[in-house]
Amino acid sequence: MTLAAAGLARAFGPHRLVMAVFFLHAFVMTNWFPRIPDVQAKLGVGPGDLSLGLLGSPVGTVLALPFAGAIVERLSPRRTIMIAFALYAVGICLPGLATDVPTLFAALFVYGLALPVVDVAMNVEADRIERATGRRIMNTCHGFWSLGSIAGSVVGAGFAAIPLTPMVHLPIIAAVALPLLLAVANALPSTPEPAAEAGEKPPRFALPTLALLPVCIFAFGMLLVESAALDWSGIFLRDVIGVSAGATAFGFFAFASFMTLGRLTGDRLTARFGPVLVARSLGIIGIAGMITLVTATNLVQAAIGLAAAGLGVSVAVPLSVSAAASRGDRAAALNVAALSLVSFSGFLVEPPLVGFISEHSDLRFGLAATIPILVMSTLLAFSVRRGARAGREPVSPLSEV
Repeated sequence: MTLAAAGLARAFGPHRLVMAVFFLHAFVMTNWFPRIPDVQAKLGVGPGDLSLGLLGSPVGTVLALPFAGAIVERLSPRRTIMIAFALYAVGICLPGLATDVPTLFAALFVYGLALPVVDVAMNVEADRIERATGRRIMNTCHGFWSLGSIAGSVVGAGFAAIPLTPMVHLPIIAAVALPLLLAVANALPSTPEPAAEAGEKPPRFALPTLALLPVCIFAFGMLLVESAALDWSGIFLRDVIGVSAGATAFGFFAFASFMTLGRLTGDRLTARFGPVLVARSLGIIGIAGMITLVTATNLVQAAIGLAAAGLGVSVAVPLSVSAAASRGDRAAALNVAALSLVSFSGFLVEPPLVGFISEHSDLRFGLAATIPILVMSTLLAFSVRRGARAGREPVSPLSEV
């Protein structure tokens, strides 16, 4: 560790440093979303062709996830964050260079390959810091991810309004974020995994074990609902409720704000009431929120429903990651990668599910189709109980961020 890295470590501590990694990961990613319309206009394609190009990212993510755990185990989370984020930063620059749908797919495919490797590494690092310091930080880390996503969206929209082309805007973001991330990651502690110390060779391909499946399915359902709210809230408010184009952003704001609130308070709630009760209670709130949304007749009711849904799914991913990482049956990175492989597929299943039902009925029924899946996840809330490894190490709430 360099003197500069040692200074950062002393000044901020490992928990704040890993929170910064989560923030930067989301900040870089969400700068891209406001630029999608500009790339579509540049390519001169319709929504159908554009959707084929946008598939590059999820395809790359799904292909990379089974190998992410082994990569993290071989390199260590800290080194993986540094190397994969460099590829991630390069990848975010490529969509602005696309000249047609195939090159857009290829650009997002490269970006999608790096994205989940960073994701798995930073979650494993957060789990290790949690266990090493005895402080619950996983929910707060994901809260910082939500803050980063809001900040990235705002900055991306600002660059679009200037206007500055994605070809110029996205490299600027990468050039700013990458040195910050490298400095932060270099200051993270290097803590070897027990399995690696024992000389165990990790498998090259991470799939969920039978014992891990319940928490994978729990997270899958929650992420599917999150995806549905993010994808369709604006369209629902515009086409079903009949609000103006400017007011449609209020739904996303309500959902994202309460998701962030749930994550930033999740560690204290979990320390006081336990992960199972928190997951189950918030799941019930999420169910009530989705029912409120699909029965809404005005903007206020719809926004209340989206806010409750955001709060309901807020802690699902961090609690699932903690449960998977602490099982103790194999290396934490492998379990986190396997969890991500199943749960992230919710983002692939949701668009055709909601879209197909909506096309043959209406969007109320399409969004209502996610409610039974959310009920299923809530019933599986018992699966987020922390495992044997965590049970040997007392964890207290994070007293300060």
